[in-house]
Amino acid sequence: MIKVLLCCLNEEKNLPKVFTNLFCELKDLGEKFEVIMCVDGTFDGSSRVIAEFQKSYKIIVLPKKNQRGLGLAYKRLFLEVIKNSTDDTAKDDLVITLDADNTHNPKQLKEMLKHFRKNSLDFLVASRFCGNSVMSDFPIHRQLISKSTSLLLQNIFAAKKISGEKLQDYSSGYRIYSVKKLKKLFAKEKDNFITEPEFTYTCELLIKLARLDSRLDEIPIFYDYGKKIGKSKLRVGRNFWRLLVMLRRLFFASQN
Repeated sequence: MIKVLLCCLNEEKNLPKVFTNLFCELKDLGEKFEVIMCVDGTFDGSSRVIAEFQKSYKIIVLPKKNQRGLGLAYKRLFLEVIKNSTDDTAKDDLVITLDADNTHNPKQLKEMLKHFRKNSLDFLVASRFCGNSVMSDFPIHRQLISKSTSLLLQNIFAAKKISGEKLQDYSSGYRIYSVKKLKKLFAKEKDNFITEPEFTYTCELLIKLARLDSRLDEIPIFYDYGKKIGKSKLRVGRNFWRLLVMLRRLFFASQN
């Protein structure tokens, strides 16, 4: 089964298009799927939009805990999948993560899934920095933040793709995971499966999966920031601080 994980923080205006495009592509795949959502911190009409789509599709919404942070939200979502997957089902189940702000195009899912399965991967990222990737209307300062973060991590915690080359994009949230590998990581890390509360969880999880000798790869993405309605939730200062904290923690963990 394909399990799509979505985090929503006040995305009332983006969700209708996200859901319409996502469910169209998922139905076209002809596979079993479900969507699991975390809406912690949301106070707009997002819940009303979700309820309307729940009439036609299987959408599971986790109970609110009134905590904010992308990493905290995704940790809840991943654990929901892991704890409800048996060894038999996990071997074939896949997790897909994408942003709920309409910047990730669900039309790329078919290509991503084909590449994932053809190469027997454990993890795949839709990358903004490889091949013929395209970024449309993405602010220059955000491009610099994402690119410099990935360059830094490539040199400290190099993650190798199946080609043997270094993976380029550490922070893109458009990904496919093997549930079997996620369960293996959780068995090793337990409550430290994800420790980063903010956007930096993407980097943390990638590095930890690479250390488990996972089969990793990335394919180009068409990232259209212009389709997003509303302001970014990224708190640059706080995430820079979290990046430094994460670097220190993971570096010393690698020495033990």
